[in-house]
Amino acid sequence: MNRVLCVVIIVLLVACGALSLGLNHYRDNAITYKEQRDKKVSELELANATITDMQQRQRDVAALDARYSRELA
Repeated sequence: MNRVLCVVIIVLLVACGALSLGLNHYRDNAITYKEQRDKKVSELELANATITDMQQRQRDVAALDARYSRELA
């Protein structure tokens, strides 16, 4: 009986070790995914800000162009 109990305990310890390794693997993957997601979100926000700024500049240049075209005509 004592030998069977030791085998059961060892099997349970090995199973717990395997589960903890698997859990750590998926936890690391989740952390990496979150870092990648946060980086892409900040890059997207920067790109959107750049596009908005370029559109505003384009409107300003179009207004200047229209004004100077009227002055020349």
